[in-house]
Formats: sequence, structure tokens, C-alpha cells
Amino acid sequence: MKSRMSALALVMFIVGPIAAHAQDAPVDSLALARQYTSWLYAGEADSLVASSTESAREGFSTHSRWTQYAEQISRMAGEEVAVLEESWKLRNGDCQYYRLAAFSDMEDFMVVRWIITKEGRIGGVGVGPAEQTPPFDRESCP
Repeated sequence: MKSRMSALALVMFIVGPIAAHAQDAPVDSLALARQYTSWLYAGEADSLVASSTESAREGFSTHSRWTQYAEQISRMAGEEVAVLEESWKLRNGDCQYYRLAAFSDMEDFMVVRWIITKEGRIGGVGVGPAEQTPPFDRESCP
């Protein structure tokens, strides 16, 4: 179990470069963040690519990358069994959605982070064990 978590930490901690200049997402975009997470878990790569910013598509948001990420999450963490917390946190000037969840094949919790632009597009994503989540600037977004 521990080796699976370590592998997940190394492979999945930052799925793609978090966009440095993404616009703050409005807090009412919670439903959109949940939809993106659902698509990620289901391997709905076409939907994720179509929902990504141009910059994200150039940097990391390709069909094959999304498919690979979904397979890695499933293989190393299993299925999400409980959402423990959903919140918006300010990190590097960007408002990010944080989803703390329990998974069937992990003893520790995992965090899924999304940067969602004001236009509702994916500007960045990070996935990894909660204990290795990068620090944030503030508990809430402006």
C-alpha cells in the first residue's frame, strides 16, 4: 500500500503545470469543478480537452495525457469512496478548488486541485496525496 502511495505521489502530484496567470474562478463554479473531477475519474478525455484553455492544451491537456492520468488514479488509488472537504483556496494568486477525498486503495487521503478560469475553462490541475499538497496562500478566495 505504501509503495502505491509513493508511486502516486511521484507520478500524479502535479498532473500538469498549474497555469501561472489563470484568472480567479468564481466561487459559484463548484458544480463545474465537480463535473471536471467526475470527467477525470471516468477518463472522459475529450470533455477535459475541450474544456481546457488554449495554454493548458499546449502545455498538458491532451487526450492521451488525460487518459493516462485517469488510468493512474484508478490503478494506484482505486475509486473515490468519500469526499471529506471541498473548498476554494488562494494559491500563487489563483483561486483553486481543493477536493479532499478518500479512495478505496489508499490509506491516506488524496487532493484534487483545479484552476478554473472566469470563463469556466481548465487552467491547471494537480492530484496527489493530501500530505504532499503544496501550501496555499489563504484559506479562501477573495
